[in-house]
Amino acid sequence: MRAWRRQVVIVGAGVLVALLVVAVRLLVDARSAYQNGVVAEQRGDTAEAIRFYLEAGRLYVPGSPFTRNAIDRLDAIAAVCIAKSDYATARSALEAERAALLGTRSFYTPYAARLPGIERRLSRLLAATEEHGAPVAFEERAKWHAERLAERPWPKTSLVLLALLGLGLWLGSAIGFFRKGVDESLRLKRLPAIVAGVGFVIGLGLFLVCLRLA
Repeated sequence: MRAWRRQVVIVGAGVLVALLVVAVRLLVDARSAYQNGVVAEQRGDTAEAIRFYLEAGRLYVPGSPFTRNAIDRLDAIAAVCIAKSDYATARSALEAERAALLGTRSFYTPYAARLPGIERRLSRLLAATEEHGAPVAFEERAKWHAERLAERPWPKTSLVLLALLGLGLWLGSAIGFFRKGVDESLRLKRLPAIVAGVGFVIGLGLFLVCLRLA
């Protein structure tokens, strides 16, 4: 029982360390992207600033100030450009803001309360940039765009299930390695260690591939 508890502690510590490493890397990259966006905006390169702010917005970690600040800057750029009638740049900023929010959703969408306002303004910009003299009234065109923007594509169920299967195999193999692949002196047991390693690689690969395709 004592050895089993020690193995659980080792696995738990490994998972926490891995999550911490990922979170720190995301924060560092988000900070760099946000600062690059600020520099680009200060020198008047709005298109480059939008690109960097989008990158910072996608590198989401709960509570990250860099993601929040990047989204705020995209919103501010859009507002300034609309006031100057620069609708093309405003559209780019709003599309980047929307993409950043939807690109980080999982079982919840960060800053979801912003989406309706973003999509409402974006729908009107899209309608306004269509050909002048279009046979459909402006409000009807804006409504059509708003309905399209409100649609949320969902991942394929079969691929999600396969990804979850891969996740289970991946984590199960990691646990199995520490439970069966090493003895109480932490020396490798050849066959169980190989089986756990193969299961880990297959599970991780299945998880990543299906997550990408879903």
